[in-house]
Amino acid sequence: MFMGFIMIGLVAAIIVMAAIKPDYSFSIQPATNVLTVSGEGVVTVMPDKAELYINVFTEAVTAEEAKDLNAEITDEVYRALKGADVDKDDIETSSFNLYPKMKWIQDDEEYITVGYEVRHTIKVTTEEIDDVGNLIDVAVNAGANGVNQVIFDLTDETKKEVEKQALTKATEEAKSRAEAMATAAEVKLEKLVSISGNTGYTPYFRAAPEMASLSSGDEYQKSTNIMPESLEIRASASLVYEIE
Repeated sequence: MFMGFIMIGLVAAIIVMAAIKPDYSFSIQPATNVLTVSGEGVVTVMPDKAELYINVFTEAVTAEEAKDLNAEITDEVYRALKGADVDKDDIETSSFNLYPKMKWIQDDEEYITVGYEVRHTIKVTTEEIDDVGNLIDVAVNAGANGVNQVIFDLTDETKKEVEKQALTKATEEAKSRAEAMATAAEVKLEKLVSISGNTGYTPYFRAAPEMASLSSGDEYQKSTNIMPESLEIRASASLVYEIE
């Protein structure tokens, strides 16, 4: 009889639990009858910003002499660039290295230090694209003796605007493809249920140009001519439509 009471109790508990509907229950219905399309957009624009990486390389018997000589030339380059209307905030150190100059002595089978070298790389940023070659000449004439590279890029304002244009083109192309596909498949586009997109571009790198600095015996100075190439900003867009 005791077992009978237990069984009745279990049956009653099951009935009560079945009658209670938890408020956290849910169901997921997979998406059906959808059309997914993609589009691409490309906008070509000329760069409106340049970064110059200018080297001041010095060597001397002692590390202090090499450092002091480098500091003296760097200061001349800095003043010359400011005199060429470059804002002081647009002139900064990209890297600074001081290292010993070693020589292998065959008889002793060892390296010895024969001097020290200092390489100071100055980064100059300008939005005056047509003035890039002149700035290189100004720096070289002031004592700089190398250029790592020149990078042509976009200012933040231009980049944002051009990215919008590329995304608009990509989205319009995706929409046009969706309409064409729907017409061909004899289906009707319903609401847009998903949209995504991205943009990207690569700044233009130019290797160090060949330059000739003016010496006391020169009758004229050659000018450095740097000509940038256009940049391509690419965007892609993906649209998902419900169809009927």
